[in-house]
Amino acid sequence: MKYYVSALLFVFLITFASAGNTEGYYLSEDNLIEVMFVQGARLRCGILIDISNSGVLDGLEEVLASTTGYQWERISTVAEEDIDEMESSGELLTDNDLYNLNNIYRLRFQGDMDVWELAEMLQELPGIISAMPVPLPQPLPQPPNYQSSQGYLNAASLTPTGIDAIYAWTQPGGDGLGVTVCDLEYSWNYSHADLTKAPGSQINSQVQDPFGNNNHGTAVIGEMVSDFNGWGTTGICYGANLKTCGTYYGTSPQWNVAGAIIVAISNLSAGDVILLEQQWDYTGSGGYVPIEWWLNYSPNPQTYNAVYAAIQTAVASGIHVVQAGGNGNINTGSLNWFGDNGSMIIGAGGAYAGGPWPAGDLQRLSYSSYGPRFDLQGWGEDVVTTGYSDLYSAMGPNYYYTATFSGTSSASPIVAGAAACCVGYWIANGNPASTLTPALLRSTLVNTGTLQIFPPAGNIGPRPNLMGAFAYLYSVGISPIPESCSSVAMSVFPNPASVSVTIEMFASSDMISLQGLAIYDITGRKVASFSNSVITAGESIIWDCRDSSGSMLPGGLYTATGIYDSGSVSVPFIILSR
Repeated sequence: MKYYVSALLFVFLITFASAGNTEGYYLSEDNLIEVMFVQGARLRCGILIDISNSGVLDGLEEVLASTTGYQWERISTVAEEDIDEMESSGELLTDNDLYNLNNIYRLRFQGDMDVWELAEMLQELPGIISAMPVPLPQPLPQPPNYQSSQGYLNAASLTPTGIDAIYAWTQPGGDGLGVTVCDLEYSWNYSHADLTKAPGSQINSQVQDPFGNNNHGTAVIGEMVSDFNGWGTTGICYGANLKTCGTYYGTSPQWNVAGAIIVAISNLSAGDVILLEQQWDYTGSGGYVPIEWWLNYSPNPQTYNAVYAAIQTAVASGIHVVQAGGNGNINTGSLNWFGDNGSMIIGAGGAYAGGPWPAGDLQRLSYSSYGPRFDLQGWGEDVVTTGYSDLYSAMGPNYYYTATFSGTSSASPIVAGAAACCVGYWIANGNPASTLTPALLRSTLVNTGTLQIFPPAGNIGPRPNLMGAFAYLYSVGISPIPESCSSVAMSVFPNPASVSVTIEMFASSDMISLQGLAIYDITGRKVASFSNSVITAGESIIWDCRDSSGSMLPGGLYTATGIYDSGSVSVPFIILSR
């Protein structure tokens, strides 16, 4: 056993310690110093002694006289004998001299002495290698904040076109609060640090990953519910609850999509969202179409099958079902469908022209299947989310991030997340979740979305626009109209609008007195107004979307407010960017 350090190590430690020995070098405890002695310092009955008889404690008492009291503490609770053995065995294995860790102590002192000043005085003693204040805990290492790279969260008025999730979060329930999203697939990493809702989310048992991978599902749920924590990514509906339901499961694991859907239905309620991250190879050679084509193969028509029936039951239960459309470049319009089971079928749209696929923003990506039955599109390329590691991998698998998640796999959770935000907003405005039916939500997202751009040919539908969807849902939901004004109502259509809007008045009597009608922008500024009029119930006012000076107003959220003798009625609406 050797109670010393080499001359080179001694010089290094002295130099290193002195370099940082200035007040304010780091945040520290104000009465605690970590001290490394050269050798032979041992604590016996609370008193520090020199078992090496080498003068290692010389001058120590004189320095400590500047305090009003002090106490020595060992650096570790591991027994001295065990630490001695660490040194001996390590030296034997490496044939190198090791420093004995029994020589490290912490000094806790009382009095007004500045901790950095006292540390510097101790540092000058010949028997001490290093004396430095004990630092305060520092934040754990975290990945960068990638939210600014999640373009799909941005406004629908920007390029590439987002779904306005950031706006949605400013509205009550707009983060999906009160809604559960259930992802049906496999390949989740339940330990990812940015997915604190993942542990315990699995609702069926004996689930296995058929591909021995934990990235795909991780990326999908990251798009929807990754934490809003100031680092990593932020989920579209981060306020929603999460459930995951494996589709490869059982005592003898097998692919059982219909069975998994049934499990999901039994664990969900009206207003919740099922995301079917599955696809079906219709041609047997990569001709992928929606999973509802289960067991049907080319050139046969779609038949009534277990998956189709399970989806029907989910929709009939008030659950919103979102299906990946498939990465097969199949024109499903030429196929013979059994019918419409009420789900939303999602295609993959472009984000950046000149990327991995040449299609630009809002255009169909060449690999995406398509057809009249497709309802909506999401980003099918360049999606930043959790998993895979091509964007960030420095801290291991539980901090993996990607910037290249793609396909209808990336597009579908964007729509599922938008659906959850809509339901959350609906509930927060006093509406029962069951009254936002799958049919109403699907038509709302389609009719208020940002239109697809052609070419290339092949319908994949518009991209959700949550600002427009919220405005429409507000107008058709339970309106917060005072009882004193319950005899009047107002509608604004089309919503969203582009060239003009029709503002229609409704009343329980034949004649109502309209005192004024005004249009306000999102900041509350009045941009247009109409003079007092007497409006017959059901009469319409057509407005050309121009302000009071005749200038065309920019795209955005606006509010029409009608003022009557008995109160006022307000309806928000969207003007699309032109």
